[in-house]
Amino acid sequence: MSSSKVPAGRTTALDAKLFAIQLGVVKATSFDVKCIIIITDSLTAARRAVDASVHSGQTHSLAIVQVLRDFFTNHPDCSIHFWDCPSKAQWSLHFLAHEDTTSTKIAAGCHPATSLDTLRFKSAAACLNAWRTFFAHPSSQGRYFLPLKGGIKNLLQPSYAKGEGWLPFIGKSVTLCARATRAILNHAPIGEFRQRFFPAECTQCPYGHCQVETCRHIFANCYRFAHFPLTDLVPTVKNFVKFLKEHPSAFAFPSQDCPFSEPPEPP
Repeated sequence: MSSSKVPAGRTTALDAKLFAIQLGVVKATSFDVKCIIIITDSLTAARRAVDASVHSGQTHSLAIVQVLRDFFTNHPDCSIHFWDCPSKAQWSLHFLAHEDTTSTKIAAGCHPATSLDTLRFKSAAACLNAWRTFFAHPSSQGRYFLPLKGGIKNLLQPSYAKGEGWLPFIGKSVTLCARATRAILNHAPIGEFRQRFFPAECTQCPYGHCQVETCRHIFANCYRFAHFPLTDLVPTVKNFVKFLKEHPSAFAFPSQDCPFSEPPEPP
Protein backbone atom coordinates (compact mmCIF):
# COMPACT_ATOMS: atom_id res chain seq x y z
CA MET A 1 0.00 0.00 0.00
CA SER A 2 1.28 3.44 -0.88
CA SER A 3 -0.03 6.99 -0.80
CA SER A 4 1.10 10.34 -2.07
CA LYS A 5 -0.07 13.95 -2.03
CA VAL A 6 0.79 16.44 -4.75
CA PRO A 7 -0.37 20.09 -4.91
CA ALA A 8 -2.84 20.58 -7.74
CA GLY A 9 -2.41 24.34 -7.97
CA ARG A 10 -5.28 26.80 -8.19
CA THR A 11 -8.04 24.54 -9.48
CA THR A 12 -11.69 23.71 -9.06
CA ALA A 13 -12.77 20.66 -7.06
CA LEU A 14 -13.48 18.79 -10.30
CA ASP A 15 -10.00 19.50 -11.66
CA ALA A 16 -8.44 18.39 -8.38
CA LYS A 17 -10.37 15.10 -8.43
CA LEU A 18 -9.33 14.49 -12.03
CA PHE A 19 -5.71 15.07 -11.00
CA ALA A 20 -6.13 12.60 -8.14
CA ILE A 21 -7.48 9.98 -10.56
CA GLN A 22 -4.45 10.54 -12.79
CA LEU A 23 -2.07 9.98 -9.87
CA GLY A 24 -3.91 6.82 -8.92
CA VAL A 25 -4.07 5.35 -12.42
CA VAL A 26 -0.42 6.13 -13.21
CA LYS A 27 0.65 4.57 -9.92
CA ALA A 28 -1.56 1.49 -10.34
CA THR A 29 -0.33 0.77 -13.89
CA SER A 30 3.24 0.74 -12.61
CA PHE A 31 2.45 -2.50 -10.73
CA ASP A 32 1.86 -5.93 -12.19
CA VAL A 33 -1.92 -5.86 -11.89
CA LYS A 34 -4.77 -6.77 -14.24
CA CYS A 35 -7.68 -4.96 -12.56
CA ILE A 36 -7.75 -1.35 -11.42
CA ILE A 37 -10.61 0.00 -9.32
CA ILE A 38 -10.96 3.77 -8.92
CA ILE A 39 -13.25 4.84 -6.08
CA THR A 40 -14.45 8.43 -6.43
CA ASP A 41 -17.29 10.69 -5.35
CA SER A 42 -17.37 12.39 -8.77
CA LEU A 43 -18.56 10.46 -11.79
CA THR A 44 -18.03 13.63 -13.82
CA ALA A 45 -14.32 13.47 -13.02
CA ALA A 46 -14.35 9.75 -13.86
CA ARG A 47 -15.83 10.47 -17.29
CA ARG A 48 -13.31 13.23 -17.93
CA ALA A 49 -10.52 10.85 -16.99
CA VAL A 50 -10.93 8.96 -20.27
CA ASP A 51 -12.04 11.93 -22.37
CA ALA A 52 -9.17 13.20 -24.52
CA SER A 53 -11.14 16.11 -26.00
CA VAL A 54 -10.45 19.74 -25.09
CA HIS A 55 -11.58 20.56 -21.54
CA SER A 56 -10.21 21.88 -18.28
CA GLY A 57 -7.68 19.38 -16.97
CA GLN A 58 -7.12 17.84 -20.42
CA THR A 59 -3.47 17.26 -19.51
CA HIS A 60 -4.52 14.84 -16.79
CA SER A 61 -6.89 13.03 -19.14
CA LEU A 62 -4.20 12.64 -21.79
CA ALA A 63 -1.78 11.22 -19.21
CA ILE A 64 -4.43 8.72 -18.09
CA VAL A 65 -5.31 7.68 -21.65
CA GLN A 66 -1.63 7.18 -22.50
CA VAL A 67 -0.87 4.83 -19.61
CA LEU A 68 -4.15 2.95 -20.10
CA ARG A 69 -3.34 2.41 -23.76
CA ASP A 70 -0.11 0.66 -22.78
CA PHE A 71 -1.91 -1.12 -19.94
CA PHE A 72 -4.53 -2.67 -22.25
CA THR A 73 -2.10 -3.28 -25.12
CA ASN A 74 0.27 -5.36 -23.01
CA HIS A 75 -2.50 -7.20 -21.15
CA PRO A 76 -5.69 -7.65 -23.25
CA ASP A 77 -7.53 -9.19 -20.29
CA CYS A 78 -6.95 -6.17 -18.04
CA SER A 79 -9.77 -3.90 -16.87
CA ILE A 80 -10.40 -0.65 -15.05
CA HIS A 81 -13.54 0.13 -13.04
CA PHE A 82 -14.84 3.38 -11.60
CA TRP A 83 -16.93 3.05 -8.45
CA ASP A 84 -19.18 5.89 -7.31
CA CYS A 85 -18.86 6.53 -3.58
CA PRO A 86 -20.76 9.65 -2.44
CA SER A 87 -18.99 11.63 0.27
CA LYS A 88 -22.11 11.55 2.45
CA ALA A 89 -21.78 7.75 2.65
CA GLN A 90 -18.54 8.28 4.66
CA TRP A 91 -17.12 4.90 3.67
CA SER A 92 -14.10 4.47 5.91
CA LEU A 93 -11.24 4.37 3.39
CA HIS A 94 -12.72 7.01 1.12
CA PHE A 95 -13.60 9.21 4.09
CA LEU A 96 -10.04 8.99 5.49
CA ALA A 97 -8.55 9.92 2.12
CA HIS A 98 -10.99 12.81 1.80
CA GLU A 99 -10.18 14.11 5.30
CA ASP A 100 -6.45 13.77 4.73
CA THR A 101 -6.61 15.63 1.44
CA THR A 102 -8.86 18.49 2.53
CA SER A 103 -6.93 19.04 5.75
CA THR A 104 -3.67 19.63 3.86
CA LYS A 105 -2.92 23.31 3.29
CA ILE A 106 -0.16 24.36 0.88
CA ALA A 107 0.84 27.94 0.04
CA ALA A 108 -0.06 28.81 -3.53
CA GLY A 109 3.18 30.65 -4.22
CA CYS A 110 3.73 33.45 -6.71
CA HIS A 111 2.84 31.60 -9.90
CA PRO A 112 0.70 28.56 -9.14
CA ALA A 113 -0.60 26.31 -11.89
CA THR A 114 -4.13 27.46 -12.71
CA SER A 115 -6.75 25.38 -14.46
CA LEU A 116 -8.98 26.60 -17.27
CA ASP A 117 -12.15 26.13 -15.18
CA THR A 118 -10.66 28.26 -12.41
CA LEU A 119 -9.98 31.10 -14.84
CA ARG A 120 -13.53 30.75 -16.17
CA PHE A 121 -14.92 30.81 -12.65
CA LYS A 122 -12.93 33.93 -11.72
CA SER A 123 -14.00 35.71 -14.90
CA ALA A 124 -17.66 34.79 -14.37
CA ALA A 125 -17.54 35.84 -10.70
CA ALA A 126 -15.99 39.21 -11.59
CA CYS A 127 -18.63 39.75 -14.26
CA LEU A 128 -21.43 38.85 -11.86
CA ASN A 129 -20.09 41.15 -9.12
CA ALA A 130 -19.89 44.03 -11.58
CA TRP A 131 -23.38 43.23 -12.83
CA ARG A 132 -24.84 43.25 -9.31
CA THR A 133 -23.00 46.45 -8.37
CA PHE A 134 -24.38 48.13 -11.47
CA PHE A 135 -27.86 46.76 -10.78
CA ALA A 136 -27.84 48.05 -7.18
CA HIS A 137 -27.28 51.65 -8.30
CA PRO A 138 -30.62 53.52 -8.37
CA SER A 139 -29.84 55.22 -11.67
CA SER A 140 -29.27 51.84 -13.32
CA GLN A 141 -32.15 49.97 -11.76
CA GLY A 142 -34.64 52.74 -12.31
CA ARG A 143 -36.94 54.42 -9.79
CA TYR A 144 -39.94 52.41 -10.94
CA PHE A 145 -38.32 48.98 -10.73
CA LEU A 146 -40.21 46.61 -8.43
CA PRO A 147 -37.90 45.06 -5.79
CA LEU A 148 -38.76 41.52 -4.79
CA LYS A 149 -37.40 39.29 -2.06
CA GLY A 150 -36.18 35.81 -2.86
CA GLY A 151 -36.73 34.70 0.72
CA ILE A 152 -37.71 36.33 3.98
CA LYS A 153 -35.00 38.99 3.85
CA ASN A 154 -32.77 38.75 0.78
CA LEU A 155 -33.59 40.80 -2.30
CA LEU A 156 -33.45 39.01 -5.63
CA GLN A 157 -30.21 39.70 -7.48
CA PRO A 158 -29.24 39.13 -11.12
CA SER A 159 -27.46 35.83 -11.74
CA TYR A 160 -26.50 33.66 -14.67
CA ALA A 161 -26.11 30.33 -12.85
CA LYS A 162 -28.38 27.51 -11.71
CA GLY A 163 -31.56 29.17 -12.86
CA GLU A 164 -31.33 31.95 -10.31
CA GLY A 165 -33.13 35.26 -10.62
CA TRP A 166 -36.76 35.96 -11.40
CA LEU A 167 -37.67 33.56 -14.21
CA PRO A 168 -37.53 30.24 -12.29
CA PHE A 169 -40.32 31.47 -10.02
CA ILE A 170 -42.51 32.44 -12.95
CA GLY A 171 -42.46 29.09 -14.73
CA LYS A 172 -43.13 28.35 -18.40
CA SER A 173 -46.27 30.41 -18.97
CA VAL A 174 -45.54 33.07 -21.60
CA THR A 175 -48.55 35.15 -20.56
CA LEU A 176 -47.61 35.06 -16.88
CA CYS A 177 -44.02 35.99 -17.75
CA ALA A 178 -45.24 38.94 -19.83
CA ARG A 179 -47.47 40.25 -17.01
CA ALA A 180 -44.71 39.77 -14.42
CA THR A 181 -42.24 41.65 -16.61
CA ARG A 182 -44.68 44.53 -17.05
CA ALA A 183 -45.26 44.76 -13.31
CA ILE A 184 -41.56 44.54 -12.38
CA LEU A 185 -40.52 47.18 -14.93
CA ASN A 186 -43.69 49.25 -14.49
CA HIS A 187 -44.24 49.17 -18.24
CA ALA A 188 -47.82 48.03 -18.05
CA PRO A 189 -51.27 49.15 -19.26
CA ILE A 190 -51.95 51.12 -16.05
CA GLY A 191 -52.48 54.77 -15.18
CA GLU A 192 -48.98 55.35 -13.80
CA PHE A 193 -47.41 54.29 -17.10
CA ARG A 194 -49.83 56.43 -19.15
CA GLN A 195 -49.11 59.41 -16.89
CA ARG A 196 -45.41 59.16 -17.78
CA PHE A 197 -45.63 58.44 -21.50
CA PHE A 198 -49.19 59.30 -22.58
CA PRO A 199 -50.30 62.13 -20.25
CA ALA A 200 -53.27 62.98 -22.45
CA GLU A 201 -54.84 59.59 -21.76
CA CYS A 202 -56.85 58.61 -18.69
CA THR A 203 -54.72 57.72 -15.66
CA GLN A 204 -57.50 56.75 -13.26
CA CYS A 205 -58.24 53.29 -11.98
CA PRO A 206 -60.79 51.83 -14.44
CA TYR A 207 -63.28 51.61 -11.59
CA GLY A 208 -62.61 55.07 -10.16
CA HIS A 209 -60.81 53.96 -7.01
CA CYS A 210 -57.92 56.42 -7.40
CA GLN A 211 -56.81 59.28 -9.65
CA VAL A 212 -53.58 57.56 -10.75
CA GLU A 213 -53.63 53.78 -11.01
CA THR A 214 -50.24 52.67 -9.61
CA CYS A 215 -48.68 49.25 -9.05
CA ARG A 216 -49.06 49.75 -5.30
CA HIS A 217 -52.77 50.50 -5.75
CA ILE A 218 -53.21 47.33 -7.82
CA PHE A 219 -51.31 45.20 -5.32
CA ALA A 220 -52.85 46.43 -2.08
CA ASN A 221 -55.85 48.73 -2.51
CA CYS A 222 -57.88 47.98 -5.61
CA TYR A 223 -61.13 46.12 -4.92
CA ARG A 224 -60.67 44.18 -8.17
CA PHE A 225 -57.70 42.35 -6.65
CA ALA A 226 -58.80 42.09 -3.02
CA HIS A 227 -58.85 38.28 -3.09
CA PHE A 228 -55.08 38.03 -2.52
CA PRO A 229 -53.59 41.51 -1.97
CA LEU A 230 -49.88 42.27 -1.69
CA THR A 231 -49.56 44.57 1.30
CA ASP A 232 -45.78 44.28 1.89
CA LEU A 233 -43.74 47.18 0.57
CA VAL A 234 -41.23 44.62 -0.73
CA PRO A 235 -43.14 41.38 -1.37
CA THR A 236 -41.53 37.99 -1.87
CA VAL A 237 -41.34 36.79 -5.44
CA LYS A 238 -43.47 33.75 -4.56
CA ASN A 239 -46.31 35.96 -3.26
CA PHE A 240 -45.91 38.23 -6.27
CA VAL A 241 -46.32 35.31 -8.69
CA LYS A 242 -49.21 33.96 -6.63
CA PHE A 243 -50.91 37.36 -6.88
CA LEU A 244 -50.60 37.31 -10.66
CA LYS A 245 -51.98 33.78 -10.85
CA GLU A 246 -54.89 34.67 -8.57
CA HIS A 247 -55.72 37.73 -10.70
CA PRO A 248 -55.27 36.97 -14.43
CA SER A 249 -56.38 40.49 -15.41
CA ALA A 250 -53.63 42.23 -13.42
CA PHE A 251 -51.15 43.97 -15.75
CA ALA A 252 -52.87 42.41 -18.75
CA PHE A 253 -54.01 44.06 -21.96
CA PRO A 254 -57.75 43.33 -22.15
CA SER A 255 -57.61 42.55 -25.86
CA GLN A 256 -54.59 40.24 -25.61
CA ASP A 257 -54.13 38.48 -22.31
CA CYS A 258 -57.35 38.39 -20.36
CA PRO A 259 -60.53 40.46 -20.32
CA PHE A 260 -61.18 42.53 -17.24
CA SER A 261 -63.88 41.22 -14.97
CA GLU A 262 -66.24 43.27 -12.89
CA PRO A 263 -64.80 44.16 -9.49
CA PRO A 264 -66.37 42.95 -6.29
CA GLU A 265 -68.46 45.41 -4.38
CA PRO A 266 -66.47 47.51 -1.88
CA PRO A 267 -66.85 46.32 1.69
